[in-house]
Amino acid sequence: MKESAAFVIVDLETTSPSVENGGRIIQIGMTFVKNKKIVEHFDSFVNPAQPIDRKIQQLTHISPSDVQDAPFFEELAPSLQALLQGQVFVAHNVNFDLPYLNAEFARVGLPELDLQAIDTVQLAQILFPTAPGYRLSDLTTYLDLPLTQAHRANADAEATAYLMLALWQKAQSLPEKTKRTMLSVDWGLIRQSQDFLKMAAKSRGTFEKRQLVARVRESMQAGRRQPEKKTVGTKGNVLSYPQTVEEKKRLFGPDLEIDEQRNNFMNRVFRLINGNQHGLAIMQTEPQLKKTLAYLLPLLFTKKRKTKWLLTDDLSLIHHQKQLLASLTDHLPAVGIRFASLYQPSDYLDEQKFRSAIKKAKEKGGMLWQAQVLVWLSESPTAAFAELPRGIRSHPDLLQVAADEESAVFRQAYAEAKQADILLAPYQTFFSYGKAINDDQQRKEKPAVILEKPIGLQQAIQESQGLTLTLGYYQDQVARLADQAAQLPAKKRGVWQVNLHNWSVACQKIDQNLSEKEALKASKAILDRLITILDLAKKVDFHCRLRVEDLLEKRSKLAWLAAHQECVKKTYWTIDDERAQQNLTFEVDESLLYQKYFVKQLSQLVTVSAFYPSELRQFLATLPAGIKISDFDDDASDDAPTRQLKAVLSAERNEDKQIQALFESNRKHFLFVVDDFSAVKHWYYKLSNKYGDDYMVYGQDLSAPLKKAAWQASGEDQSILVTTPDFLKELYEQSLPLPEVVVLPRANRWLSQEDLLLLVTAMMKNTQSLLMASLSQKQEQTVVNHLHVLNGGRRVAKVSVLRKK
Repeated sequence: MKESAAFVIVDLETTSPSVENGGRIIQIGMTFVKNKKIVEHFDSFVNPAQPIDRKIQQLTHISPSDVQDAPFFEELAPSLQALLQGQVFVAHNVNFDLPYLNAEFARVGLPELDLQAIDTVQLAQILFPTAPGYRLSDLTTYLDLPLTQAHRANADAEATAYLMLALWQKAQSLPEKTKRTMLSVDWGLIRQSQDFLKMAAKSRGTFEKRQLVARVRESMQAGRRQPEKKTVGTKGNVLSYPQTVEEKKRLFGPDLEIDEQRNNFMNRVFRLINGNQHGLAIMQTEPQLKKTLAYLLPLLFTKKRKTKWLLTDDLSLIHHQKQLLASLTDHLPAVGIRFASLYQPSDYLDEQKFRSAIKKAKEKGGMLWQAQVLVWLSESPTAAFAELPRGIRSHPDLLQVAADEESAVFRQAYAEAKQADILLAPYQTFFSYGKAINDDQQRKEKPAVILEKPIGLQQAIQESQGLTLTLGYYQDQVARLADQAAQLPAKKRGVWQVNLHNWSVACQKIDQNLSEKEALKASKAILDRLITILDLAKKVDFHCRLRVEDLLEKRSKLAWLAAHQECVKKTYWTIDDERAQQNLTFEVDESLLYQKYFVKQLSQLVTVSAFYPSELRQFLATLPAGIKISDFDDDASDDAPTRQLKAVLSAERNEDKQIQALFESNRKHFLFVVDDFSAVKHWYYKLSNKYGDDYMVYGQDLSAPLKKAAWQASGEDQSILVTTPDFLKELYEQSLPLPEVVVLPRANRWLSQEDLLLLVTAMMKNTQSLLMASLSQKQEQTVVNHLHVLNGGRRVAKVSVLRKK
C-alpha cells in the first residue's frame, strides 16, 4: 500500500445485518481521501423495495418517505462500481460493509469488488489504546472529530475519514523504536489493515494544520515516553493558606471553580488535616460540590509532618486526582509538594518480560493486546496497567508480562512513593505497603487517609485480607501440566511423578469436615506443592495460566491468617457454577480488621461523600477506644445550597397519565426502575409498543446486561431504559451514567427509604434531572427537603412544567 493511494471511506445503512436474510441498503455514504486530504463526498438514499423496521428507523432516523423516491440499488450499482474501482476500501468494521456491498453487487448480477481494504476499528484499538470505547461515536468524542449525525451513512463516512487521518497521524508520530517493533511483528489484522499501519508508520509527509488532531499533536510534540511529573518547585517553602475565594483565585487563577460553599468546605478540610486532633471525620457534602478539588487544594498547604494517602478502588478517580494535582501545583512552584501513585506490583508492566513476549511474537505472530500495550508503553509515564482501559486491563494474557516486587518498574514506583507528600493508591496497595512506606519515610506522624468513595472500604478489606482458593481450577491446570509432562523423557518424568504424587496426597487431605485451623494448614500444603510444580513447568517451558507470584501472595495471606485466626470470621466451600468446581474461602472479620489494622495505623481518617448508607456510617464509626469521631454534617448547615431535585409525585391511579405527559414534554432519556424482572418485561414491552417509534428501548437482561444496557441507552439521541433496583446499587457505586428522567412506578410498594434517598442524592448532581414516583407518606418524608415538587396535590403536571429549562 502506497502513501499516494486513493482511499474511499464507506458506510452503509441497511434494513438488516445480512443480505442473505433479506437485508437491503437504504443509504450509502462515501468520502474520498487523496494525499492526506478529504477531496470529495458521495451519498445517496437507496430504495430497498421493502418496509424499514421500526428499530432501524429509530437508529438511523431514515423513514420510508426518505427512500420512496430514491433509486433502487440496481440503478446505482454501475456508478458505484466505477467510483470504487482502484480505491483502497476503508470502513469502521470493514467486514460488515465490504461483504454486504459485494453481496448486493452479486444479487444484481455484477462482479464483486476485489479491493484492498482496511478496518478503522482494529487500527484504533492499537493506536489509541486508552480510548474509552471504539464505537465511531466514542472515538469522535475522544478525538474531537466532527460527527454531525450518527448512524447516517454520509455523516459516518465523513467521520470515519477524519478518523483514518487521525490514525495515520498517530502511526506516523510514534517513536522510532516503537515503529521498528510494530513493523517487525505480524499482528494478524483484518484484510490489509497491517499494510496501512506499515505505510502510515513510514510516512514522512505532512498534514494540513486544520486536520491535525489535538491528541495526536500532543504525542507528536512529546515524541517519546516522558517520566511522570512528581515534584514541583523548591522543596520546603511554606505559603499561607488562602482563606477567601478571592485569595484562592489570585493564587490559582480566575478560572478556579470555586464558590462560597466549596470555599467553606475547603477551609474545614484544611483545619482538620492541619490540626492535631487524631481520629475519624465523616464529611457529607452536597451532591453538586465537586468534592475532589475541594479536598485536594487544602492539602497543598498542610504541614509535611505526615503523608496524605488518597485511597479508592476507582482507578478513574486516581487519574482525575493526578490531573487536578498537576494543575494545582503548576500554580504553586514555591510549595514543592510531591505526589505519586502506587499500585500492586502485578499492576505494572515488566518491560523485560514484555520484550521477551514481543520476541516470541516476531517468530510466531503477535496478538492485538500486545500491539495495544506497545503503543501505550511509549506514552505511559508509569507503565501502570491501571492507566489502561478495563477491556485491556482485564485481558488474561496480560499476567504474562506483569511485574513483581523485584521488577525494576515497581522498585522505581516504590522509591518515588517513599518521597511523596501525597500518595494516590487503591486500598489493596495501602494494606500491603502502607506500614512499610511509613517506616521508610520516618515521618513525625502516622499518615492521614482521605477516602472520597468510602463505599468500597469494607469490600477492599475483605479482598485484601480474605482469601479464596480455586481448588478445582488448580486441579484442572495440574492435570494439563501432567499431560504435557507425560511426553518428557523418562528421567525427567520421574521428577514430575514424585511431585504430582505429593500434590495428589495434599489434595486428599482437604475436605469440608476440616476445622478452620486444619483447613489453613492443608491449604498451605496444597499451595506449596503447586508452587513446586509450576517451578518445574517453567524449567521446561510448559504453558500454564497460573502464576507463581499469585500463589506466593496467597501463601503469604494464609500464613498471616494462621497467625491471626481471630480475624477469620468463617471458612466455607462454594461451587463455581460455570465450571462446577469447588472453591475454599476464608472470610475475614471486616470490622475487626478495620479497627485493629487500619484505623490504628493512621493519625486521621477523613471520609468525603454525598451519601452514606446507614450500614456504612455505622461501620466507619465503630472505632477502637481512645480514637475520636467528628461528624461534620452540622458544620455544613450554614452554607447549605438552595438547589433541589425537581419531582412529580403522582398517585397510582394517574401514573399512566403522568408518564404520557412526561413523554410529551420532549425529554430525551428515561429510566424506569421497577421492582423485579417480571416487571421489567412488562414495562419493556409496554413502552416499546407505545413509544418505540421515537425512542430506543433497552431492558436489563432483555437487550443486554445492566451496565451495557445503561451505557448503550446513554449514547442514544433518545432512549428508554428499564431496570430492576440493581441499578440503584450500581449508581451508588458510581459506575453508571446519571439519568435525566427517572420514573419509579408503584414505588410505594417496593422501594426502601434508603434507596430512595440514594437515588435523589445522585440525581441532584444534574440540574436538569426530574423524578417521577408514587411514594408513600413515609418515603416522601425521607426526601421532602431535597425535592421541589412540581405538582401540588399529586395532580397530573402540565407538559409545559415538565420541559427541560
